[in-house]
Amino acid sequence: MTCNLGTMTSYIWKFCRCYTALVITLVVLSGCKSTPTTPEASTKSIPVTLSHLPSDVKVDGLDIVDIQLALGDRNLYLTDNGHIKMVSISQCPLDISAHRGDFRLPESSASAIAAALNDNYNSVEIDVMQLKDGTWVNHHDSQTGRATVYYTGERHKLKRMSRQQYANLKLRDKGSNDLLDARPITAYEAFNTFAAYRSANQQLNVEIKSDANGHDLAQLDNMLRHTIGLGGYYYSAADLDILEKIRGINSSVYLGFVQGGHPTSVEKLRSNLRKGVQNDAYYLDNQHRLELAGEYGTKRYRSRYKNYASSKGISKLLTTIGSNSGIHLDIRSYMQNPRVLASAHTYGMKVYTYTLNGTDYHQSQLSRLSRTKLPDGVIVDNTPYKICQKLYNSALPRQQYQPLSAAGKYIASLPNDADFDRFNEMLGYQKEGYYISLNSGLRAITKPKTKKRVVSHSSKMPSTDPYGFPVIVDEQIETTNSKTIILTLPSINND
Repeated sequence: MTCNLGTMTSYIWKFCRCYTALVITLVVLSGCKSTPTTPEASTKSIPVTLSHLPSDVKVDGLDIVDIQLALGDRNLYLTDNGHIKMVSISQCPLDISAHRGDFRLPESSASAIAAALNDNYNSVEIDVMQLKDGTWVNHHDSQTGRATVYYTGERHKLKRMSRQQYANLKLRDKGSNDLLDARPITAYEAFNTFAAYRSANQQLNVEIKSDANGHDLAQLDNMLRHTIGLGGYYYSAADLDILEKIRGINSSVYLGFVQGGHPTSVEKLRSNLRKGVQNDAYYLDNQHRLELAGEYGTKRYRSRYKNYASSKGISKLLTTIGSNSGIHLDIRSYMQNPRVLASAHTYGMKVYTYTLNGTDYHQSQLSRLSRTKLPDGVIVDNTPYKICQKLYNSALPRQQYQPLSAAGKYIASLPNDADFDRFNEMLGYQKEGYYISLNSGLRAITKPKTKKRVVSHSSKMPSTDPYGFPVIVDEQIETTNSKTIILTLPSINND
């Protein structure tokens, strides 16, 4: 076998350049605060009675053992961070993917990825794109200003930013929109965080946002192979050309084609944004969607919209990106193409749904479907508990534990539609006998109806006594209702 010295030298030179670039990136970013990517070892002592629960079970607090056992009777438990999680998700045969990590935490942060993995999502979806020099970063929007902010307040397009400029970005808090003393992470850091916190069956959904060339995509796949390993990640993209290039690089990885939002969904999104444009928090939270909807006019978007949710469209996708692939649809497109699931399964492909019109709309549409008509997976901004409870009733009480404490008894009394995502808030209503419903807000706990006691008059009293005088018997008076009893006395004229 011959060896071309010039070719070998070229490969070595390319490797050295890539290694040097990686070292420079890590040095530049090392001075910026970011969330640690290694989970800390737990030192707490878990009581024997709670040893069957996961290691993040909360073990301190008043009546905590009784509370945990009452929750456990519903396939739930309370975690150290105050969240409610399911003990087992086996009753929920749906791939639930955390949209950009835990929806309660800042996008493009290691904490959002770690929290989603700890909350038992089957997969975590993140977005990756390239900076000016080709460095892959964990970022969704094409420019700064919404989830990340440049320290001067200026807006920058990601594809024109340097590593140093990216390192100067600040994350925005999801709840308050305040800037945080933390920066967005690179793709390499995101992959390492995922690898550190994942369970064996959890996967990372890497959605590619940049129009990258084959060399850069190969570099991305190489990073994923070395940090997470084959089988621990898959790709999605709205650009079929990108997925076709990835298939040439990795012949076995799952590829999901993200079809654009249904035109009606885009129109409703634009309408809602116009109404909420004066609400800063609403505008900031939906700015990236405004960019998506504004890329084309409504009529032009409809004319350019391509629908692959048909047998012919599915067949074309299979031809382009091969087997072990699927289509990711806006929920409105999924509902309007009821045969797409069967068509995809015929070709061995999967179907996932997402939404442009809010989590409540997405879930309301899923709730209309029978279990056999549900998609293979959903990409959501919601907890696995809430998805599974609404679609599969995965947290129904088994009534195998009799609680002792007031809090435990309150948990046992809660109806099946109680919203345990708001558990701590619900505890404040236990004395008043109220709870928070998954569907209709604050409601009263209805006590089970008790059957009224029926008084039998089968044994009749004798009408006369032994001496022949009549026996007077008092009438039975109903005292269990609030009806007024009126007694009418004879008037003087009738004496």
